[in-house]
Amino acid sequence: MVVVLVASVGIVGIPVAATGTSLLVRLASTGAQAASYTPMAELAKRRDPRWPNRIGWQGCPAPIWPSNVAEGAPGNGRRVLVVGDSLVRESRTRLMTLLRDSGWAPTVRCWGGRRLDWVSDQISRAKKIDQLPSTVIVVVGTNDMRWVSRPVTKARMRSLVEQIGSDREILWVNTYASGADRFTRPKERWFNRQLRRLARQHDNVTIVDWSSQARTRGVRFADGLHYRPKGRRLLAEVIADDLDRIQSTSDGRG
Repeated sequence: MVVVLVASVGIVGIPVAATGTSLLVRLASTGAQAASYTPMAELAKRRDPRWPNRIGWQGCPAPIWPSNVAEGAPGNGRRVLVVGDSLVRESRTRLMTLLRDSGWAPTVRCWGGRRLDWVSDQISRAKKIDQLPSTVIVVVGTNDMRWVSRPVTKARMRSLVEQIGSDREILWVNTYASGADRFTRPKERWFNRQLRRLARQHDNVTIVDWSSQARTRGVRFADGLHYRPKGRRLLAEVIADDLDRIQSTSDGRG
């Protein structure tokens, strides 16, 4: 997906909502003046109007579909949607900074305690308002493994991949269990095994192996589910690094 600026000389550009992109129009100036470019970031940012106004401690700020274009490789202005639970909420600020620094235009939809069915609802909502980009990062599973049966979880995982669609790149962060609060190591292994099966069945699904990275780096928990600050920062870094690596590889092939 290509995202570009709207160039104007005394006028504004029009966003192309159906593709999630912005149109680049270069207007030649009169005489010896050079063409000027006005980023659409100065126009209105697009906020989902249905996002709750009162989010409390569990929620994330309203997802913004940025109208500005990020610079730099490997993102080069491409949009990316990050959707997930409280693990995203706690790593959100650092993750968005890293993605923007690499040239991505991120939108984040997250809420504490949510499961696969909620993520599916967010994908539907993003599609409806033309805010589902070609790259989606999924961080969900911890709460499913605590409360939802394995057959239901397995079916929801398959359904989510199909819902996002084969024309989009999906990066799914696997799970890392503390062994407490109903999320045991056997549950972690089961969930991550289902992810590996999905990745084998769908070429557009890539696993972000957070489990191995967190265990190798000795990430510690603040409680039965959430990480200490170092772990939150590392999660953001692992996600951003994997996205950059995948995009760089794709650009190299293209």
